[in-house]
Amino acid sequence: MSDLAVASHHSHEPVPSKWPILTAVGVGVIPVGLVLNAHGNKNGLALLLLGLLVTILGSARWWAELLRDKFVGKDLTDADSRLKTSFKLFIASEAMIFGAFFAALFYARYHAAVWPPEGMPHFEILLPAVNTFILLFSSVTCHLSHKALEHGKQEQFIAGLMMTMFLGAIFLCGQAYEYGVLNGEAFSIKSGIFGTTFFMLTGFHGLHVLMGVVFLNVVYGVAMRGRITKEQHFPFLAASWYWHFVDAIWVGVFSIVYLWK
Repeated sequence: MSDLAVASHHSHEPVPSKWPILTAVGVGVIPVGLVLNAHGNKNGLALLLLGLLVTILGSARWWAELLRDKFVGKDLTDADSRLKTSFKLFIASEAMIFGAFFAALFYARYHAAVWPPEGMPHFEILLPAVNTFILLFSSVTCHLSHKALEHGKQEQFIAGLMMTMFLGAIFLCGQAYEYGVLNGEAFSIKSGIFGTTFFMLTGFHGLHVLMGVVFLNVVYGVAMRGRITKEQHFPFLAASWYWHFVDAIWVGVFSIVYLWK
């Protein structure tokens, strides 16, 4: 959709867009590919990666499209209120999904004679602990970036935003390295209920970190064009809420998966 169409559209109506539907299709393809891969289907991994690619590209284009809309006066107040409520509901729905994964893990542990089951690896704590520190520190840089924006310090805001994205990327690299080590020990999502719950929970969280980095990157691109100001910065506010939520979830994942013996 052209910039003119977006700009001329009334602010109280949703902007017509194909990207939400394409993003939803991508999100739906991911679990299909994951299940197929877990059952040994050779096309499962390709389908999973395709779904991930469609999800990332679709969400990035969707967010970029929404960020072209401008609000002034009462429209700005109304839009902020409406968008904040919508995003809070979105985060609540995400929390419910993670709650289901945690419930599956609790159920499996409760009914297991011993945890981890015989033959399953005992996780090393050092790398996940370092990753936890990195992710929690990224919440600090995100918060400092927010404070800088509120005080009109654009350069500090941009620097904090870039640091947050960098730390998120480092976290993902650490998680990928851990997966590589575990796969080298013949431990995968196919390794019974222990492997399934571990990779589904940590992998789903890793996907959220990746989406958070993409979200922040879209905000960064808009901020570099001067479209994020202390008067109108809901896009960054939403991204920061999402980032803090993902960080909080990781604290639960780390505590239950790695520390709870």
